[in-house]
Amino acid sequence: MSFEPVDFFVTDKTPMALSVPGVLVKIYNAAGSVFFTQATTDANGQASFLLETQSYSARFFKQHVSFAQPQLFDVLAAPDENKFDTKAEVLVMPVATDPRLCRASGFFRNLNGAPKQWLDIHFNAHFAPILLEGDAIFTERVEIRTDADGYACIDLIRCAQYDAIIENLEDTARIVSVPDASSVNLPDLLLPVVGSVTFDPPGPYALAIGTDLVVTPTVMTSDGRPLEGVAPYDVQWSTSDPLVAMVLPTATTLVLRGLAAGTTELKATRANQTIIRIPNTPIQGQPVTITVT
Repeated sequence: MSFEPVDFFVTDKTPMALSVPGVLVKIYNAAGSVFFTQATTDANGQASFLLETQSYSARFFKQHVSFAQPQLFDVLAAPDENKFDTKAEVLVMPVATDPRLCRASGFFRNLNGAPKQWLDIHFNAHFAPILLEGDAIFTERVEIRTDADGYACIDLIRCAQYDAIIENLEDTARIVSVPDASSVNLPDLLLPVVGSVTFDPPGPYALAIGTDLVVTPTVMTSDGRPLEGVAPYDVQWSTSDPLVAMVLPTATTLVLRGLAAGTTELKATRANQTIIRIPNTPIQGQPVTITVT
C-alpha cells in the first residue's frame, strides 16, 4: 500500500457548476465505522488529502446544503489520479413575485447551534404612509415568527427602511434598509456589514513618486446595498506601507499619492467590528496592489 494525493471538488447543481467553499469533508473507512481525517473546501471548492490506497467513504457537511451521503470511493496507486467531483444541493432563497417587493428569508440559531424556534421579529415602517402602484401602505407593525427549523420569511418594500425589533432585544430597534432585489438573506438584512468593494479604474495601480491617482470606490453591504461615497463611517481606508503610498479619502473618491519607490497595497477594513461573522472573511475586492516608481 502507498499514500496518494486525493482531491475532492464540490460544486452546486446549477448549469454554472459553481464552487461551494466551506464544506466539511470527513473521510471514513468503507463501512463508515472508523473516522480517519477531515478537511474543508477552499474558495475553489477543493479539499485535499493524503490517503492510503484502499476503499473509503466520504461524508459532506455544510449548513443549508445537502449531499448524497455517504459517497464511496477507491484510492488508486499512481499513475491514476484520485480526483472526485461531488454535487451539492444548495438552498436557494425564495424570491418575491411582486417586482416592488423583496423577500427576506433566513435561519436563526440558539447559542448551542440548534434552531432558534418561535423567535418573534417585528417590523415597523420607518416611513410615512405611501401609495405603491396605487395601493395604500400604512405603517402598522408586522410580526413574523421563526418555525421549528428556525426559519422565517417576510416580503418588504424594496429600497424602504424599517425599524426591526427582535425578541429579547426589545431595547434596540435596528433600522434596516431593504435592497433593490427580489430576495435577501434575513440575518444579513438585520445584521449588515460591509461585504465588498470595487474600484474605478480597477487595480492594480502604478504611480510615479509625487503623483496622485484618483480612484472611485463602490462599497456594497452584505445585504446587497450600495453605500454612499467612500462610506467613511463604515470603511477605514489605508495602505499596507504608508511610506510608499498614502490614501486620502474625499467624499466620493480616494486619492492615491506615491511617496517612495516600492510596492504597497490599498486596503479596506470594516469600521464596525461589533458584528462577528464566522468565517470572518475580509471585505471582498481588496487589497489592491500599488507600485510606485
